[in-house]
Amino acid sequence: MKRYISNIGKMATSLLFSGVVASVTLTACSFEDEDFFDESASLRIEHTNQAIQNVLVNAPNGWVMQYYTGTGVAHFEGFNLFAKFEDSEKVLLASDHRLLRDGRANKYTEFSSLYEMLLEDGPVLAFNTWNDVLSPFVDPVSPWQAPDYIIKDGAGMQGDNNFVVMSYKDDEVILRGERYRAEVRLAKCDRTWEEYIADTKAMKDNIANPDLKGYFVTNEVDTMCFVGLHRGIFRYCERVNDPLKIDSLACCFTPDGFRLEHENTLGENTFQEFKLSDDGTCLLNEDGTVKVVAMWEDYLAEKKGILWIDAERLSENLRILYDQLDAALKASNRNYSLSRIGIGQSNGRIDTQGNYVIGLVVEWYTNTRKTSSAKGGLALKRSVPAGGQITITCAEDANLDNNMKARSAEVIEVVRALGAALSGTYNVTPTSNYFTPDEASYVSLDGNTSFSTIK
Repeated sequence: MKRYISNIGKMATSLLFSGVVASVTLTACSFEDEDFFDESASLRIEHTNQAIQNVLVNAPNGWVMQYYTGTGVAHFEGFNLFAKFEDSEKVLLASDHRLLRDGRANKYTEFSSLYEMLLEDGPVLAFNTWNDVLSPFVDPVSPWQAPDYIIKDGAGMQGDNNFVVMSYKDDEVILRGERYRAEVRLAKCDRTWEEYIADTKAMKDNIANPDLKGYFVTNEVDTMCFVGLHRGIFRYCERVNDPLKIDSLACCFTPDGFRLEHENTLGENTFQEFKLSDDGTCLLNEDGTVKVVAMWEDYLAEKKGILWIDAERLSENLRILYDQLDAALKASNRNYSLSRIGIGQSNGRIDTQGNYVIGLVVEWYTNTRKTSSAKGGLALKRSVPAGGQITITCAEDANLDNNMKARSAEVIEVVRALGAALSGTYNVTPTSNYFTPDEASYVSLDGNTSFSTIK
C-alpha cells in the first residue's frame, strides 16, 4: 500500500497556531488509530525514515532508478540507473548511460558510495558522497567539457542527489529533487540489472527505430503526436508538420515500453507509462484509455532501401504483368530473367541530374546461373492520405533511370504498365513488426489490386 509523506513540521505548526484539532493522516496506511501528537514531529520523521530505509533495503534485485534532470523544459532524456541499498548506508549504483566519464560512456559500470536518510522537514534520501554513476548529473560542469569548464551558476545538467520522498510502497518510491524538483522513480527490479538493460534495449529497438517519423497518441476522440521518441526526449504536439504548440517530454524506456517524466492528459484521460499491447500493435497507458500507434505509413513510404514485393502474393492483374516482364527480359537477352520487383530506391541515375529514382525497382539476373544481377527503376510518387493508407501515383511520362532506359522497348513498356497498375490508394496492414514493419499487406480501396512486401 502506498504511503504519502506530509510536511510534518510545518503541518504541526500550522495546526497549533490555528487552534484547530483535526484528524491528520501522515501516511495512507500508517498511524490511522493514533493521536497525531503522541510523538514529536522529529521523532515521527525518524520513524518514517526508518520505514523508508527498510523498504529500500528489502529488494533482492535492487531498484531501477528512473532519473530525470532539469526543470521545466526537458533538456536531457531520462536515464535508467540501478541501486542496491544496505542497512549500513552503503549503496551500489550501476548504469550504462552515455554520460559516464573516463571512457566508460555506454559501458556497464558499477560504483559504491554512501547514502543517508536525512531528518529535515520531511524524509529526504541523500546520495551524499561521490558516485561515478550519479554524480556526473550533479557535477556543476558541462557533461561535454568536464572537467575543464564550469557551467554558469554551477547548474551543470541540473541533476539532483538529494531527494524528498513523496510517497513509498513496497515496490515503488517516488522522489522529487530538492533543488531542481525533477520527479525520480524507484521501481523494484524484477530481474538482474544486465537482463533489465538487455530487455529494455530490445524493446526500444522494437518500438523506437530512428527511421520512424512519429506516433499518434489517441484516446479515440482526441489525437496528438509524439515525434522523436527514439532519442528519449521528444516533441508532444497536435500535428507533425507546422505544430502550433510543442511540449518537450523526456522518458525512460522499460522492458515493456516507456514511462514519461510526469503525468500528462489527453482530453479526460491521463497517461504516464505505456506498455506494449498483447498483440504488439500499439502501446497502452495504465488503464488502456490512451494508446500510442506508430506512423508506419510514413516509415514504409520513406524508408531508405527497397521494400521487395512477394511474387507469390500478387493480385491477378499484377501477376500477369510480372510474368510478362520476365518474358520480355528473357527475350531481350537469353541470359536475363526476372529476379524480383520492389518499391524503394534503385541504383541507376537519372540522366545528368544525378538523382536516384524513387519508385518501382526491377531487379533481374544477368547470367543463367543467377549469381549476378542488375537493377533499374521507374519513378513513382507516394503520399499518406490517411492513417493506415498509402497512395502510389505513376505519371505516364515518369522518369526511368539510366539502367532501365538501356533495356528493350518491350521491357520498358511492361515496366510502365506495372507502374500504372500499381497506381492507387491502398489500405496497408503490417504483417510483421507493427512499429517498423519490413512486411506489410497492400490492398487497393476498390479491392482489385493487392500485393505484399517482404524482407
